[in-house]
Amino acid sequence: MDTYVVELLRSFFYVTETTFQKNRLFFYRKSVWSKLQSIGVRQHLKRVRLQELSPQEVRQYQEAWPVTPIYRLRFIPKPSGLRPIVNMSYSMGTSIFDKEKQAKHFSHHLKMLFNALNYERTKHPNLLGASVLGLNDIYRTWRTFVLRVRTLGWAPRMYFVKADVVGAFDSIPQDKLMKVVANMIRHPENMYCVRQYAVVQRYRQGQIHKSFRREVSTMSDVQPYMDQFVTRLQESNARALKNSVVIEQVLGLPTHGPHLNFFLNEAGCSLFDFFQHFVRNNIMKIGGRCYIQCQGIPQGCSLSTLLFSLCFGDMENKLFAEVQQDGLLLRFVDDFLLVTPHLVQAKAFLRALVHGIPEYGCTINLQKTMVNFPMETGTLDGAAPHQLPAHCLFPWCGLLLDTKTLEVFYDYTSYTRTSVKASLTFQHTFKAGRSMRHKLLAVLRLKCHSLFLDLQVNSLQTVCINVYKIFLLQAYRFHACVLQLPFDQNVRKNPAFFLGIIASTASCCYSVLKVKNTGVTLGAKGASGLFPLEAARWLCYEAFLIKLASHSAVYSCLLGPLRAAQKQLCQKLPAATMAILKATADPALSTDFETILD
Repeated sequence: MDTYVVELLRSFFYVTETTFQKNRLFFYRKSVWSKLQSIGVRQHLKRVRLQELSPQEVRQYQEAWPVTPIYRLRFIPKPSGLRPIVNMSYSMGTSIFDKEKQAKHFSHHLKMLFNALNYERTKHPNLLGASVLGLNDIYRTWRTFVLRVRTLGWAPRMYFVKADVVGAFDSIPQDKLMKVVANMIRHPENMYCVRQYAVVQRYRQGQIHKSFRREVSTMSDVQPYMDQFVTRLQESNARALKNSVVIEQVLGLPTHGPHLNFFLNEAGCSLFDFFQHFVRNNIMKIGGRCYIQCQGIPQGCSLSTLLFSLCFGDMENKLFAEVQQDGLLLRFVDDFLLVTPHLVQAKAFLRALVHGIPEYGCTINLQKTMVNFPMETGTLDGAAPHQLPAHCLFPWCGLLLDTKTLEVFYDYTSYTRTSVKASLTFQHTFKAGRSMRHKLLAVLRLKCHSLFLDLQVNSLQTVCINVYKIFLLQAYRFHACVLQLPFDQNVRKNPAFFLGIIASTASCCYSVLKVKNTGVTLGAKGASGLFPLEAARWLCYEAFLIKLASHSAVYSCLLGPLRAAQKQLCQKLPAATMAILKATADPALSTDFETILD
């Protein structure tokens, strides 16, 4: 493989991932990719302010700052173009040893800067403005908003605005970014201490996992003794240290005081100097030429998303504080969402974004802008955003938000014309069946997020629909894994094992559902209650029957037992519960799955 196949592929093809096909690889003939890349370079040079450097100027930059890295630009295909990404691992030096030494030095300072900024944003959450960093953040913020609205005793009409920033990372003014970061870390009294430690953890199944972590804090917050430090870690997240041993790693010689084994030489001023040089003097190599980026930050760096969120957080705190009155403003990287009961504020927010905010480099893409209310084109200089009905499922960042009830569904349109098999990888040579089971249950737990299963946010019907679609996607994953099993390990040889995986899927999802709704009695004896385990099993068997029945030649030995088990559940479940379950499994509610390739 390494000697012949890989080298042949490298010789004739450019192999790359994409933004729209999960983990599937695309193979471009080199002549075709060369033409696409030249188009991408022209568009990038037109969009981003770059200043070309001569070889002499490059040497001057490197002599002034020996660890100046040179980043290489590459492109990832999108449905409608190419996304520029910088490769941050390439640096210049006179020898391999110099390159490795410079890269290590640069990487150390970059990690320190990242940890210091993360420490400050954790200590002062308001610095991020409306930014959310993932599903957990979205869930906490959305849940608080929904429960607050429902305490009003009446349901006000909500106006939704979705907007996408154009060229987010490339358009940030560097001077504004400097001011924002300087206000965070450039204080004479700021001295950042780093503590590095290891965590050895034993999981429920018996596996031992080792991880190496670092903690950055200022001198005023530092915990000098290890027991104090571990106590604070437990207070912040007790589950993260369950069944664990925490071992401190000494980073330097002990100093005076109670075992202060830290690097104490990272002052806020020196970190800011590094940041300033990192932003203003990063050299980008495109083709055979070198450029300095005069505006924006390179996309692909570990700092990019955090810096963007801090800069736009400053904008939101200064310009959009009133917009959030009685409503909610969220931004996931460069995607805005405003939900407000005030039409005037919704229109004012949209108008401000359409006109642009040059001070922060904020300009939105009207083709991706959506609202659920009529907007007079005259107020937007003739521009017209996409208008959805007043009551609809409003799409935002992979979610579907009910504009009337504020309930949340997962948006499965991202799986349209994609291969589930290409998005799954597991060890299919050594104990393939056990590896398949472990992989499927691990992915299932990731999909069972509180945002979709919380009965305080969503109605029972909505939670049922979310659970059913999770099972349906799981059935597609099950089929994708079976296709990758070795030839001598097919379903007919051991149907009981595969039926056990399906049963475990229902039990695992139901266990997560109970944890996400602690304090709520979901089921009782005799398959009664709000949502008993038998109901989850019925939905699971229904989802797997729909998928596996379309491949009956492979799964004929599973279909009969699944139908028999589902029939027994029908006899146990009350008529009212069965009515909810059958409405949930209505094929009209899961048409998105029909376009999945596998």
